[in-house]
Amino acid sequence: MSKRVFQPLVAAMAAAILAPAAPAGGLAPVKLGPQALSAGQIRTAGLRRLELAPRISAYGVVLDPGPLAMLASQVIAARASAALARSEARRAAGLYRAHHNISQAALQTAQAGLETAAATYAQLHTRMLAHWGVKLTDAAVSARAPVPALETGTAALVEVSLPLGQALAHPPTTASATTPDGEKVQLRFISRAPRTAAGVTGQSLFYLMPAQTSAPIGTPLTVSLETAPRKTGVMVPQSAVVWHQGVLLAFRETAPGSFLPVPIRNSFISGDGYFVPEGRGTPLHPGDRIVTGGAALLYSAVTQAARAAKAAQAGKADGGEDD
Repeated sequence: MSKRVFQPLVAAMAAAILAPAAPAGGLAPVKLGPQALSAGQIRTAGLRRLELAPRISAYGVVLDPGPLAMLASQVIAARASAALARSEARRAAGLYRAHHNISQAALQTAQAGLETAAATYAQLHTRMLAHWGVKLTDAAVSARAPVPALETGTAALVEVSLPLGQALAHPPTTASATTPDGEKVQLRFISRAPRTAAGVTGQSLFYLMPAQTSAPIGTPLTVSLETAPRKTGVMVPQSAVVWHQGVLLAFRETAPGSFLPVPIRNSFISGDGYFVPEGRGTPLHPGDRIVTGGAALLYSAVTQAARAAKAAQAGKADGGEDD
C-alpha cells in the first residue's frame, strides 16, 4: 500500500474510532463500519488451542574425544602408581616395625614415593574433573558408557552452550540439533559441563550424538532445547502483533467491527508467531478472533485517534484556565 493511499486511509479510520475508554497503554477499543473494514483490508482469524514447549536456541560443537581418552589413560596410570606406592609404603612400614628389618631411610623413601604418586594422581584427576566433569571422568576411567561408543566411533560428543547469561536447572534429557547441511540429529544428555565453552557464553552441557558423516569433529551445530514442560495455549501470528510502548499488542474482536487492543505478556517466539500459554489473566483464549491482516494499519489509526483525543483534552484544559 503506497504512502499516498495509506495516510488518508489512516485518517479516515481514526475519525471512525469510537472509544471513550483506553485499557491498553492509552489505546482505546476500536469500532469500525463495513466501509472502513473493507478499505483497511482488515482480516481476522480464530485462535486454536495447541500444546507447545518453550524452547531455547543454543550453539553446539562436535568435540574431539582424544583429549578425554588421553587424560583418562594418564589418570588410570597415576591411580595404579599410587596404589603400588601405597602397597610399598605399607610393606616398608611393616618391615621397619618388625625389628627394623629395613632402615629408617628406606621407610622414608617409600613414604615419599607414596606422597609423590598420590599428589600426581590427585593433580591429574582434578584436571580431568575441571575439563570434563564428574560423570564423564568416572565413565572414562572405568570404561563405562558412553566412552566405549566414543572410542569405537559409533557416537560423538557434543558440547552445547546456551546464550550468555542463561542456564537450565533441569537440562532436557534429549535435544534436537541441525548440522550445517540441514540434517536433523537427536542428542542425548550426559551431564553439565564444569565450565563454559569460551567464557563468553552461558551454561555448557555435554550431549551424546549418533556418529554422522556430515558432522565430523569441530562441526558447529544449531541446537534446540525444551526449557520447560509442554504448555497449552494459543499461537498468535507475527502479522497480528504490533509494538506499543515496549509491549506486544494484538487486536481481539469483541463484536463485528469492534476490536480491543490487548497486551501479549509471558509469550515466547516459536516459528512464525508468539505462543501465549494459558493461565490466569491471559487475554487470549482458544476461539477468540484476532486481527491478522491490517493490524499495523489499525494500530496507526488507533494511535492517531489517541493523540487527537489527548490534544483535545489539553485544549479544553487550557481554555478552562483562560476563563
